[in-house]
Amino acid sequence: MNLSALLSKIGISQQLTQDVSLIIIIFLASFLFGMLIGRHRIMAALISTYVSFALISAVPGTFWLGYSYQFFAFLGIAAVLTLANKRFLDVYFPGSSFLGKVYFISFLEIVLILSIGLSFLPTEEALNYVSATAYSCLVSGWSQIFWMIAPLIFMFFFGRRRYN
Repeated sequence: MNLSALLSKIGISQQLTQDVSLIIIIFLASFLFGMLIGRHRIMAALISTYVSFALISAVPGTFWLGYSYQFFAFLGIAAVLTLANKRFLDVYFPGSSFLGKVYFISFLEIVLILSIGLSFLPTEEALNYVSATAYSCLVSGWSQIFWMIAPLIFMFFFGRRRYN
């Protein structure tokens, strides 16, 4: 069953269908990521994402056989660093609302990973997977910088230990 064909019969555009599908996938991935990583490793995963992006960006473009190799190397380095940093980085979410904070930071991290992954793809190829609106919100212009900074700002305000 083709969901976009079904929705187009009732007057919903294909681009809106793509955007809604992407949002649903991001929310589900964020929930699963937050539950799998947990509150004690979420900061290690975030730092690993930044480090792996820096490492992949430092490698000359001629080294990569294609953008898919670059993307999977990014994911592999992030996973290895996250597992290796098991006790290196810690985040503290006090109180009963820590699950909401874990979910929100995992949401920001999933969107960051998606933004980085789409930036590796040529624009034409990326538009095969997401709509032009979603691509613009994730990769174009200042949006990629926003998604790189947003998790850090959240962790600065909500992930600190409060000593009294």
